[in-house]
Amino acid sequence: LMLIILSICFLPGVLGNEFSILRSPGSVVFRDGNWPIPGERVPDVSALSMGFCVKEDLSWPGLAVGNLFHRPRATVMVMVKGVDKLALPPGSVISYPLENRVYMVGKANSVFEDLSVTLRQLRNRLFQENSVLNSLPLNSLSRNNEVDLLFLSELQVLHDISSLLSRHKHLAKDHSPDLYSLELAGLDEIGKHYGEDSEQFRDASKILVDALQKFADDMYNLYGWNAVVELVTVRSFDTSLVRKTRTILEAKQANPSSPYNLAYKYNLEYPVVFNMVLWIMIALALAVIITSYNIWNMDPGYDSIIYRMTNQKIRMD
Repeated sequence: LMLIILSICFLPGVLGNEFSILRSPGSVVFRDGNWPIPGERVPDVSALSMGFCVKEDLSWPGLAVGNLFHRPRATVMVMVKGVDKLALPPGSVISYPLENRVYMVGKANSVFEDLSVTLRQLRNRLFQENSVLNSLPLNSLSRNNEVDLLFLSELQVLHDISSLLSRHKHLAKDHSPDLYSLELAGLDEIGKHYGEDSEQFRDASKILVDALQKFADDMYNLYGWNAVVELVTVRSFDTSLVRKTRTILEAKQANPSSPYNLAYKYNLEYPVVFNMVLWIMIALALAVIITSYNIWNMDPGYDSIIYRMTNQKIRMD
Protein backbone atom coordinates (compact mmCIF):
# COMPACT_ATOMS: atom_id res chain seq x y z
CA LEU A 1 0.00 0.00 0.00
CA MET A 2 1.45 3.34 -1.05
CA LEU A 3 0.14 6.47 0.62
CA ILE A 4 0.75 9.76 -1.17
CA ILE A 5 -0.29 12.45 1.28
CA LEU A 6 0.77 15.95 0.40
CA SER A 7 -0.38 17.62 3.58
CA ILE A 8 -0.73 15.83 6.87
CA CYS A 9 -3.90 17.11 8.48
CA PHE A 10 -4.48 17.03 12.23
CA LEU A 11 -7.48 19.20 12.86
CA PRO A 12 -8.38 19.48 16.56
CA GLY A 13 -12.03 20.29 16.12
CA VAL A 14 -14.40 21.09 13.29
CA LEU A 15 -17.57 23.06 13.84
CA GLY A 16 -20.60 23.46 11.55
CA ASN A 17 -19.12 22.32 8.26
CA GLU A 18 -19.71 20.12 5.22
CA PHE A 19 -18.38 16.94 3.63
CA SER A 20 -18.89 16.76 -0.14
CA ILE A 21 -18.23 14.21 -2.86
CA LEU A 22 -17.02 15.96 -6.01
CA ARG A 23 -16.29 12.88 -8.12
CA SER A 24 -16.74 9.14 -7.60
CA PRO A 25 -16.75 6.07 -9.88
CA GLY A 26 -19.80 3.88 -10.39
CA SER A 27 -18.37 1.22 -8.07
CA VAL A 28 -18.67 3.59 -5.07
CA VAL A 29 -22.24 4.56 -4.23
CA PHE A 30 -22.97 7.63 -2.10
CA ARG A 31 -26.63 8.15 -1.21
CA ASP A 32 -28.08 11.62 -1.42
CA GLY A 33 -29.42 12.71 1.97
CA ASN A 34 -28.93 15.05 4.89
CA TRP A 35 -27.11 12.55 7.11
CA PRO A 36 -24.50 14.14 9.38
CA ILE A 37 -21.16 12.36 9.61
CA PRO A 38 -18.73 12.66 12.52
CA GLY A 39 -15.49 14.23 11.39
CA GLU A 40 -13.37 11.51 12.99
CA ARG A 41 -15.07 8.93 10.75
CA VAL A 42 -14.22 10.71 7.48
CA PRO A 43 -10.97 8.67 7.14
CA ASP A 44 -13.08 5.53 7.64
CA VAL A 45 -15.35 6.59 4.78
CA SER A 46 -12.28 6.95 2.57
CA ALA A 47 -10.96 3.57 3.68
CA LEU A 48 -14.27 1.76 3.13
CA SER A 49 -14.76 3.35 -0.27
CA MET A 50 -11.36 1.94 -1.29
CA GLY A 51 -12.24 -1.54 -0.01
CA PHE A 52 -10.28 -1.54 3.24
CA CYS A 53 -11.49 -2.65 6.66
CA VAL A 54 -11.95 -0.34 9.64
CA LYS A 55 -11.70 -1.14 13.33
CA GLU A 56 -15.24 0.02 14.16
CA ASP A 57 -18.36 -0.53 12.11
CA LEU A 58 -19.61 2.56 10.29
CA SER A 59 -23.38 2.88 10.59
CA TRP A 60 -23.49 6.03 8.44
CA PRO A 61 -26.14 5.50 5.70
CA GLY A 62 -24.50 7.86 3.20
CA LEU A 63 -22.09 5.20 1.90
CA ALA A 64 -23.78 2.20 0.26
CA VAL A 65 -22.30 -1.18 -0.63
CA GLY A 66 -20.68 -0.97 -4.05
CA ASN A 67 -18.77 -3.33 -6.31
CA LEU A 68 -16.36 -5.23 -4.06
CA PHE A 69 -14.21 -6.36 -7.00
CA HIS A 70 -13.75 -2.94 -8.59
CA ARG A 71 -12.47 -0.47 -6.05
CA PRO A 72 -11.15 3.07 -6.76
CA ARG A 73 -7.41 3.44 -7.27
CA ALA A 74 -7.19 6.76 -5.43
CA THR A 75 -8.94 9.03 -2.96
CA VAL A 76 -8.33 12.77 -3.04
CA MET A 77 -9.41 14.82 -0.02
CA VAL A 78 -9.23 18.61 -0.17
CA MET A 79 -9.90 20.53 3.03
CA VAL A 80 -10.82 24.22 2.75
CA LYS A 81 -10.59 26.31 5.91
CA GLY A 82 -12.58 29.46 6.61
CA VAL A 83 -16.00 28.72 5.12
CA ASP A 84 -18.97 26.52 6.05
CA LYS A 85 -19.69 25.54 2.46
CA LEU A 86 -18.84 26.55 -1.08
CA ALA A 87 -21.28 27.38 -3.86
CA LEU A 88 -20.73 24.14 -5.77
CA PRO A 89 -22.71 23.39 -8.96
CA PRO A 90 -26.05 21.78 -8.00
CA GLY A 91 -26.76 18.23 -9.10
CA SER A 92 -23.15 17.12 -9.62
CA VAL A 93 -22.10 17.15 -5.95
CA ILE A 94 -23.42 15.24 -2.93
CA SER A 95 -22.92 17.00 0.41
CA TYR A 96 -23.39 15.97 4.05
CA PRO A 97 -23.20 17.90 7.34
CA LEU A 98 -19.91 17.40 9.15
CA GLU A 99 -19.59 17.11 12.92
CA ASN A 100 -16.73 17.07 15.43
CA ARG A 101 -13.18 16.57 14.21
CA VAL A 102 -11.09 15.19 11.35
CA TYR A 103 -7.79 13.31 11.62
CA MET A 104 -5.46 12.28 8.81
CA VAL A 105 -1.94 10.87 8.95
CA GLY A 106 0.56 9.76 6.34
CA LYS A 107 3.69 10.60 4.38
CA ALA A 108 4.53 12.14 1.03
CA ASN A 109 5.86 10.40 -2.05
CA SER A 110 9.29 11.46 -3.29
CA VAL A 111 7.84 12.54 -6.64
CA PHE A 112 6.20 15.53 -4.95
CA GLU A 113 9.35 16.80 -3.28
CA ASP A 114 9.76 19.31 -6.12
CA LEU A 115 6.54 21.11 -5.22
CA SER A 116 6.88 24.63 -3.83
CA VAL A 117 6.37 24.68 -0.07
CA THR A 118 8.00 27.80 1.36
CA LEU A 119 6.57 31.29 0.89
CA ARG A 120 9.50 32.34 -1.27
CA GLN A 121 9.17 29.26 -3.48
CA LEU A 122 5.43 29.80 -3.84
CA ARG A 123 5.90 33.46 -4.75
CA ASN A 124 8.57 32.66 -7.33
CA ARG A 125 6.41 29.91 -8.80
CA LEU A 126 3.47 32.29 -9.24
CA PHE A 127 5.48 34.71 -11.37
CA GLN A 128 6.75 32.11 -13.81
CA GLU A 129 5.40 31.97 -17.35
CA ASN A 130 3.25 28.85 -16.89
CA SER A 131 1.64 29.90 -13.60
CA VAL A 132 -2.06 30.18 -12.88
CA LEU A 133 -1.81 33.98 -12.82
CA ASN A 134 -1.88 33.94 -16.59
CA SER A 135 -5.14 32.01 -16.78
CA LEU A 136 -7.20 32.94 -13.70
CA PRO A 137 -9.57 35.93 -13.70
CA LEU A 138 -8.28 37.80 -10.64
CA ASN A 139 -11.06 40.43 -10.65
CA SER A 140 -10.73 42.27 -7.32
CA LEU A 141 -7.70 40.24 -6.16
CA SER A 142 -4.28 41.85 -6.43
CA ARG A 143 -0.88 40.47 -7.40
CA ASN A 144 0.80 42.85 -5.00
CA ASN A 145 -0.99 41.73 -1.84
CA GLU A 146 0.61 38.96 0.23
CA VAL A 147 -2.76 37.59 1.38
CA ASP A 148 -3.99 37.33 -2.21
CA LEU A 149 -0.73 35.72 -3.30
CA LEU A 150 -1.04 33.12 -0.54
CA PHE A 151 -4.49 32.17 -1.80
CA LEU A 152 -3.33 32.05 -5.42
CA SER A 153 -0.26 30.00 -4.50
CA GLU A 154 -2.52 27.25 -3.14
CA LEU A 155 -4.31 27.12 -6.46
CA GLN A 156 -0.92 26.90 -8.12
CA VAL A 157 -0.08 23.86 -5.97
CA LEU A 158 -3.29 22.15 -7.09
CA HIS A 159 -2.32 22.77 -10.70
CA ASP A 160 1.23 21.50 -10.13
CA ILE A 161 0.01 18.28 -8.50
CA SER A 162 -2.07 17.28 -11.51
CA SER A 163 0.77 18.35 -13.82
CA LEU A 164 3.28 16.18 -11.94
CA LEU A 165 0.96 13.20 -12.09
CA SER A 166 0.44 13.67 -15.81
CA ARG A 167 4.23 13.46 -16.24
CA HIS A 168 4.53 10.46 -13.88
CA LYS A 169 1.55 8.42 -15.02
CA HIS A 170 3.03 5.22 -13.64
CA LEU A 171 1.95 6.39 -10.17
CA ALA A 172 -1.66 6.43 -11.28
CA LYS A 173 -1.44 3.10 -13.12
CA ASP A 174 0.22 0.90 -10.52
CA HIS A 175 -1.66 -1.56 -8.33
CA SER A 176 -1.21 0.41 -5.10
CA PRO A 177 -4.09 2.64 -3.98
CA ASP A 178 -3.16 6.28 -3.43
CA LEU A 179 -4.43 8.82 -0.92
CA TYR A 180 -4.06 12.58 -1.29
CA SER A 181 -4.89 14.96 1.54
CA LEU A 182 -4.55 18.72 1.08
CA GLU A 183 -5.43 21.60 3.37
CA LEU A 184 -6.15 25.05 1.88
CA ALA A 185 -6.16 28.02 4.25
CA GLY A 186 -5.84 30.90 1.76
CA LEU A 187 -9.58 31.62 1.64
CA ASP A 188 -9.66 31.89 5.42
CA GLU A 189 -6.87 34.48 5.34
CA ILE A 190 -8.72 36.51 2.71
CA GLY A 191 -11.85 36.44 4.87
CA LYS A 192 -9.89 37.69 7.88
CA HIS A 193 -8.12 40.40 5.89
CA TYR A 194 -10.96 41.80 3.78
CA GLY A 195 -14.04 40.45 5.58
CA GLU A 196 -16.44 37.76 4.41
CA ASP A 197 -18.80 40.37 2.95
CA SER A 198 -16.09 41.87 0.77
CA GLU A 199 -15.83 41.61 -2.99
CA GLN A 200 -12.44 39.98 -2.66
CA PHE A 201 -13.86 37.12 -0.58
CA ARG A 202 -16.69 36.52 -3.07
CA ASP A 203 -14.29 36.54 -6.01
CA ALA A 204 -11.86 34.23 -4.20
CA SER A 205 -14.68 31.79 -3.37
CA LYS A 206 -15.76 31.65 -7.00
CA ILE A 207 -12.19 31.20 -8.23
CA LEU A 208 -11.65 28.43 -5.67
CA VAL A 209 -14.79 26.57 -6.74
CA ASP A 210 -13.70 26.67 -10.39
CA ALA A 211 -10.18 25.55 -9.48
CA LEU A 212 -11.48 22.68 -7.35
CA GLN A 213 -13.78 21.52 -10.14
CA LYS A 214 -10.88 21.52 -12.61
CA PHE A 215 -8.59 19.77 -10.13
CA ALA A 216 -11.26 17.13 -9.47
CA ASP A 217 -11.70 16.53 -13.20
CA ASP A 218 -7.94 16.28 -13.76
CA MET A 219 -7.40 13.77 -10.94
CA TYR A 220 -10.50 11.80 -11.91
CA ASN A 221 -9.29 11.51 -15.51
CA LEU A 222 -5.68 10.69 -14.59
CA TYR A 223 -6.87 7.63 -12.65
CA GLY A 224 -9.05 6.45 -15.50
CA TRP A 225 -12.34 7.67 -13.99
CA ASN A 226 -11.68 5.43 -11.00
CA ALA A 227 -10.99 7.86 -8.16
CA VAL A 228 -12.99 9.46 -5.36
CA VAL A 229 -12.55 13.22 -4.90
CA GLU A 230 -13.80 14.57 -1.56
CA LEU A 231 -14.14 18.10 -0.25
CA VAL A 232 -14.28 19.12 3.42
CA THR A 233 -15.13 22.73 4.29
CA VAL A 234 -14.45 23.91 7.83
CA ARG A 235 -15.32 27.27 9.35
CA SER A 236 -13.05 27.13 12.38
CA PHE A 237 -11.16 24.74 14.60
CA ASP A 238 -12.17 24.35 18.23
CA THR A 239 -8.96 23.96 20.22
CA SER A 240 -10.92 22.73 23.24
CA LEU A 241 -11.42 19.45 21.41
CA VAL A 242 -7.70 18.63 21.18
CA ARG A 243 -6.99 15.15 22.42
CA LYS A 244 -4.72 15.08 25.49
CA THR A 245 -2.08 12.41 26.00
CA ARG A 246 -1.34 10.57 29.22
CA THR A 247 1.43 8.26 30.32
CA ILE A 248 0.96 4.50 30.11
CA LEU A 249 2.21 4.22 33.69
CA GLU A 250 -0.96 5.76 35.07
CA ALA A 251 -2.97 3.21 37.02
CA LYS A 252 -6.60 3.97 36.40
CA GLN A 253 -9.85 2.09 36.38
CA ALA A 254 -10.52 -0.01 33.30
CA ASN A 255 -13.82 1.77 32.79
CA PRO A 256 -13.99 5.06 34.75
CA SER A 257 -17.59 5.70 33.73
CA SER A 258 -18.77 2.56 35.54
CA PRO A 259 -18.67 2.16 39.34
CA TYR A 260 -18.39 -1.63 38.93
CA ASN A 261 -14.92 -1.57 37.37
CA LEU A 262 -16.15 -3.31 34.22
CA ALA A 263 -13.72 -4.12 31.42
CA TYR A 264 -13.84 -2.46 28.02
CA LYS A 265 -15.70 -4.08 25.17
CA TYR A 266 -13.78 -6.47 22.97
CA ASN A 267 -12.69 -5.21 19.57
CA LEU A 268 -13.61 -6.78 16.22
CA GLU A 269 -10.54 -9.04 16.17
CA TYR A 270 -11.44 -10.83 19.40
CA PRO A 271 -13.84 -13.49 17.96
CA VAL A 272 -11.35 -14.28 15.18
CA VAL A 273 -8.47 -14.84 17.59
CA PHE A 274 -10.73 -16.72 20.02
CA ASN A 275 -11.93 -19.17 17.36
CA MET A 276 -8.41 -19.74 16.03
CA VAL A 277 -7.05 -20.56 19.49
CA LEU A 278 -10.08 -22.67 20.45
CA TRP A 279 -10.14 -24.94 17.40
CA ILE A 280 -6.37 -25.33 17.27
CA MET A 281 -6.41 -26.50 20.91
CA ILE A 282 -9.26 -28.91 20.17
CA ALA A 283 -7.42 -30.30 17.12
CA LEU A 284 -4.19 -30.77 19.08
CA ALA A 285 -6.05 -32.45 21.96
CA LEU A 286 -7.78 -34.88 19.59
CA ALA A 287 -4.46 -35.64 17.87
CA VAL A 288 -2.82 -36.47 21.22
CA ILE A 289 -5.78 -38.65 22.29
CA ILE A 290 -5.89 -40.61 19.00
CA THR A 291 -2.10 -41.10 18.96
CA SER A 292 -2.06 -42.24 22.59
CA TYR A 293 -4.93 -44.71 21.96
CA ASN A 294 -3.19 -46.27 18.96
CA ILE A 295 0.11 -46.62 20.81
CA TRP A 296 -1.64 -48.18 23.83
CA ASN A 297 -3.38 -50.83 21.69
CA MET A 298 -0.36 -51.58 19.50
CA ASP A 299 0.81 -55.22 19.17
CA PRO A 300 4.63 -55.06 19.38
CA GLY A 301 5.07 -58.30 17.48
CA TYR A 302 2.78 -57.37 14.64
CA ASP A 303 2.34 -53.62 14.36
CA SER A 304 5.83 -52.33 15.09
CA ILE A 305 8.44 -52.56 12.32
CA ILE A 306 11.16 -52.36 14.98
CA TYR A 307 10.08 -55.58 16.68
CA ARG A 308 9.43 -57.19 13.31
CA MET A 309 12.99 -56.52 12.10
CA THR A 310 14.41 -57.64 15.44
CA ASN A 311 12.42 -60.89 15.32
CA GLN A 312 13.78 -61.76 11.84
CA LYS A 313 17.35 -61.09 12.95
CA ILE A 314 16.95 -63.40 15.95
CA ARG A 315 15.61 -66.19 13.69
CA MET A 316 18.59 -65.81 11.33
CA ASP A 317 21.06 -66.09 14.20
